[in-house]
Amino acid sequence: MPIDWSRTEGQKGILGMNRDLIALRRNLPGVTRGLCGQNIHIYHVDNGAKLIAFHRWDKQGPTDSVVVAVNMTKQNRDGCVIGFPRAGLWKTRFSSDSFNYGRDLSNHPAPDVEAHEEKSGGLPSSGKINIGPYTAVIYSQDV
Repeated sequence: MPIDWSRTEGQKGILGMNRDLIALRRNLPGVTRGLCGQNIHIYHVDNGAKLIAFHRWDKQGPTDSVVVAVNMTKQNRDGCVIGFPRAGLWKTRFSSDSFNYGRDLSNHPAPDVEAHEEKSGGLPSSGKINIGPYTAVIYSQDV
């Protein structure tokens, strides 16, 4: 559904979400270059939980690799183990379930993830994520 730009006063949350996603896509924070790249690997597909995760990258590396997890159910998913391209701290850069985008959202916590060197989904590391209902979360590393 297109944004009705004449009604922007009542759609601040959606406008903010679009602004934040565009900034990440353009790598304005300097840590999401993978969203500019052409490479994608869909590596986690859980049909029962209706949860997917994919890795996007350009040349790879800490500020280049991006992991996106998507929960397509009305239930929170907590403690889900997914793969990560490398160990270390993966910061939550975006959660579509944030109160920043609408007071009617659940604002389910989607904390940063500490990935450990334990393989999952064909990737060398893994970590536990929490993700709200009908939510997309974007993770990347600083260094």
